[in-house]
Amino acid sequence: MAIAFSVRVAAEQCGLSERTIHTAIKQGRLKIMRVGRRVLISPAALEDYLHGKSKAGAQ
Repeated sequence: MAIAFSVRVAAEQCGLSERTIHTAIKQGRLKIMRVGRRVLISPAALEDYLHGKSKAGAQ
């Protein structure tokens, strides 16, 4: 199990485009973590987004 995914890997894992992931982040529908300049997505946050449960703001 992964600790966190990059945007690219998250998109690959769920069959979405990177643009869709970035849009969800900007709209606050996908919670992220920042490590320096990197944007990371936890498996739980990705799961919540895919099931429509995430209403928390990004970052």
